[in-house]
This record gives sequence, C-alpha cells and structure tokens, in this order.
Amino acid sequence: MKYISTLFLIVFNLGNLFSQFVDTTNHLQTFEKISSGFLINTGFLKTTKDLIINEERSNESLDQILQGETINYLKTYGPGSLSSISTRGGNAQQTSLIYNDFVINNPLNGAVDLSTIPSVFFNSINVLYGLSSSNQSNGGLAGSILLNDNPSNKNFVEFGSVYGSYEQNTNYLKLNYSKKNIVTSFNVFRKSALNNFKYLDLYNNEKKQENSSFNHLAIMSTSKILLPKSVFKVIYFGQIIKRRIPSGMLESTSNAFQEDINNRVFLTFKHRFINSYIQLKSAYYNEENIYTDSIRSIFGNNPCKTFINQIDFSKSINDFNLLKFNLTNSLAYSNGNNFNETARINRTSFTSSFKINNPDFKLKHILTTSILFDNNNLSPITFTYSLKREFLNQFNVYLNTGKVYRFPTINDLYWNPGGNENLLPENGYTSDLGLVFTKKVNKATLTFEPSLYSRWIDNWILWQPNGIFWSPMNVKKVWNRGIETSSRFNISNKKLDYQFTIKTAYNMSTNVKVENSNNSSLNKQLVYTPHYKLVFKSQLKFKDLSITYIHNYTGYRFTSRDNENHLPSFNLGRLFVSYRFQLKNSSAKIFYKINNLYNTNYQLVMNRAMPLMNHEIGINLKLSK
Repeated sequence: MKYISTLFLIVFNLGNLFSQFVDTTNHLQTFEKISSGFLINTGFLKTTKDLIINEERSNESLDQILQGETINYLKTYGPGSLSSISTRGGNAQQTSLIYNDFVINNPLNGAVDLSTIPSVFFNSINVLYGLSSSNQSNGGLAGSILLNDNPSNKNFVEFGSVYGSYEQNTNYLKLNYSKKNIVTSFNVFRKSALNNFKYLDLYNNEKKQENSSFNHLAIMSTSKILLPKSVFKVIYFGQIIKRRIPSGMLESTSNAFQEDINNRVFLTFKHRFINSYIQLKSAYYNEENIYTDSIRSIFGNNPCKTFINQIDFSKSINDFNLLKFNLTNSLAYSNGNNFNETARINRTSFTSSFKINNPDFKLKHILTTSILFDNNNLSPITFTYSLKREFLNQFNVYLNTGKVYRFPTINDLYWNPGGNENLLPENGYTSDLGLVFTKKVNKATLTFEPSLYSRWIDNWILWQPNGIFWSPMNVKKVWNRGIETSSRFNISNKKLDYQFTIKTAYNMSTNVKVENSNNSSLNKQLVYTPHYKLVFKSQLKFKDLSITYIHNYTGYRFTSRDNENHLPSFNLGRLFVSYRFQLKNSSAKIFYKINNLYNTNYQLVMNRAMPLMNHEIGINLKLSK
C-alpha cells in the first residue's frame, strides 16, 4: 500500500511539472463522464464505458455481455443458470449492480444472478473498476455495474425475435410514446430454451445436458413527467423465471426446480433551483426465490422485501466546483423457512462529496466521506480521494485511494443452520492509478490505458464447513493487486468504420493472513480467480453490413484453496454478421451468430457443463414516427 501511495505522489508532482508547459486556456473535458447521480467520481476510475446493447445482443442476459466484452470473471453454471461476477479478485457480494441510482443486489445473499437481467431493457452498460462513491457505502468494494436506459423522446415500436440451438426462442417488444411533457415506455421480454446441449464429459465422451430448461418473462414500464423545474419518474421492473437445475457431471440425475418472482418499483422526484437541485427517491423490491429438490428433500422458500429511501442534494459552487450530500435508508426483511424468526436489517448511510475543478491546471479532485450504521454496527468514517489530471493535450492521469467497508448480509447473520451474528464487517483500503493516452491522426483514433490497483481487505467473510453444516466466518485477510490495459483503434469514413479493442488483466489475489497458521490457503490465489484474462473485439462496418468477432481468453483457475486443483485455460470465439435495411420511418436488421466458434470444451464452474458450438439467427424491426 505504501509503495502505491508513494507512486501516486510522484505522478501528482510530475503532473504539476508538466502543467507549466501546457496550454491552460481550455477546461478539462477529456473522459469526464457522470454516469449516475451518485457515482460522481466515474471519470476518475478505470471504466469500461458505454457497452452499447445492439440488436444482435437483444436475446442475451447481462452475464453474457460482461463475459464476452470485459475483463471480469463470470462464474456461470450453464446457459440460463446461476451466474455471478468476480471483479479484480473480489467475490460476487463486492460488486454492486446499480440501476436508476439504486443498488439492486439481493439483501439476503448480497449478490445478483446476472443471468436474470435481460440486456434488451437497457441502452448501454458501464463497468466501474475499483473504488466508487456509493450512497449505500456498502458492498461495492471491487467495483460497480451501471445499467443505463436513457429513454428516447421519439415515438417508436420495436420488435425482435431470435431463434437458436437447443430450442432457444426469444421475443421482445418495446413501445415508446413521447408528447410534450410526458414520456412513457413499455417493454416486454420472453426467453425460453430446452437447453439440451451436447458437451464432453470428464472422459471426453459426448453427452447431452438434461433437466436444464428455463423460461424467463420480464416486463419494464417507465413513465416520466417533465415540469418547468421538476421531473417525476416511476419505473416498474417485474420478472418470473422458472428454471430446472441440472446435475453436475459427477452427480446423479437431478429433478431440482427453481422459481424466481421479482417485482421492483422505483420513484424519483427531482426539483431544480438556481445552481442546485434536490432529489427524493424511493424503491421497493419484492423478491421471492423458491427451490425444490424432491430427491434431496430440499424445499426452500426465500422471500425478501426491501424499502429504500434517499434524499440527494447537489449544489454548484461557481462554474467549477460541486458539493453533494446524500442520506439513504435501507430496510430489508425476510420470513423465509431458513430463519428462526423474521430476519431484518435496517441500515442508514450519510455521504458527502466535494468536487473541485481547477481549469487553469486542468486538474480535478473529489473528496468523499461516508458513514454507515445499523442496530449492531457503526462504521468508521470511510473516505475516498480521487484526482484526475490532463497534460500535454494527449495524456490524462487518474488516481483513487480510500477506505472501504461492507456489512454482512441477512443470510450471513441469520441463516439457520449456520448464520453467525458475531460476524465483523469486511473493511480495508484500496488504491488505483491509471493513465489514458489518446492520439488522433486524420480519421483514425488510438487510445491506450494502463492501470494499477491494490486492495487490502480484513475480516473477509467466507462460508466454510463448521461441524455438520456450513457457516460464515471472518477467516482471512486478502490482498488483491494487478495490472490492466485497454487499447482501442478506430478509423472511419462515410462508408467504412473499423474498430479494434483489446483488454488485458493480470490479477494476484492471495490470502496473506488466516486464522490457522497451518491453513493450506495461506499465500495462495483465491479460488475461481484467474491470473490472466484477455478480451479483444474486431468490428468492421461497410455501409449497412456489419461483421464482429469477439475473442475471450481465460487463464487457469484454482478450484481448491490449497491451489492443488484447477480448471484449465480456454479460448472462446464469437462471430456476428448483421445487415440493416433502412426505410423512410423504419428499419430492420437481420443477424446471425456463431457461439463457441472453435467448439471449445470448457467449464466456468467445476463439473458444470457448457455448450459446444451453437448458432442463433434473429430479426429486429423498428417503426418510428
């Protein structure tokens, strides 16, 4: 940590030295992006910005988008099955999924099943790596995923249909109406698949997946009323997901079944004053998970209701500086059959941020402080310091350092059997340092972004055997560190557009302290945390024809804490071909996809089969007025 901090100070002083030779007449604008109302330091972080959801990706869930185009690792049990994320070696609970300024991680287990989030409801996705100033001040130790919908002011009807291998069938409908001060939209999505794909077992014998079908129905409705100085918005997001749970490769036949019923409502009222605004926001989640396995006599019912209320105030101080305050209360409770009584958490956080912009030196700072408390815990005052600096008109340097904190989830505390009410919160320190180089020559643009990060987490919460059942414990201290790069080349003219992107990551995530000195996990890499990850994307557009290739390399992953067992590395390729037909007030696109182009036999979770080469074909039609 001290070495990273020293490096930060050196870079900061170099930035001041360079500023003496730079034209300071222009304000800093490069890669400044405020993606969310409360993640106001977005431009100060390493960010996978604006992953655009094109029509050919409309049948894919969020985990498929992230697995193919980011350096995150997705633990996926199979198509349509449970999928969780690891960001920079963190666990699923340490990455926040954010929509409409609300964290939508489930309060019971603290995670999100990313296979249940249909990408077609959103225009783009932003992935933030490292420290992020969240109103919740809890959970996002490793990073955040922002879902952006950006409603259109045009009237249109859009319909899409995709058919694929294993009897996959996806249909969606999007309606948008805008008139004067009212904008409303209605989206519906349905996807089903028998999922009886072929795979190779542990002895390279070809098998067919069984008991793996799923059916997913989702609805999202948004209404926005625009007044002279105010905006009122209400959003409903509902889902019914029915899945059969297949057995692992070494398990006997399964007849397990899972049903998820999720209803989420978001309300936002925003009023503007001179140089300031206030937002009142509320969210209500009613989520239920039902799991049945008659063979193993498991009948689980896990409902959870959540109420979140926020007050957000922002004040501009002159033309350059911003002061922001947020007060958030989150109440969640469950009366599931694995709790002795109704389990609840009631947490409140207060966050303040001050952004300073010095245009003379093309320099920006953000200082954020937070405090979080509930009935059992009071966090220390956590903080974030962020800096961004432009020099020589082509370089931007950013750094972040701060203290992070995460309280245990409802299941961690109260699950029966195994819950541990004596758990301590996870806490630690994190730092980032990155450089962005941008060079434009005629119609070509080259961008290169290397970054370093280091994160120390104490009291890491881990479920492990405790007698005849599993229980969460504060078992270790973890050090996550690594190097990441992102390179992009783009050239375009009136008829041709070519883009090439390559992202790499090298990650070390080790246990540097454990309860028992004889523990075999000491100084070993965390399970399911690859050292290496590489993603590159090549896209060629000629007039209305588009050809895209995405390649994903994932290094070996250890499956035991002593690092004696591992899953082998693998390469995956995907090919997309699409053609758009443009009419006066409408457009249509047809597309074809080949998934697992090289017929790779691989696993993301040990003994959980993944499909070999498979195909999809689809059509999209959009009528505008």
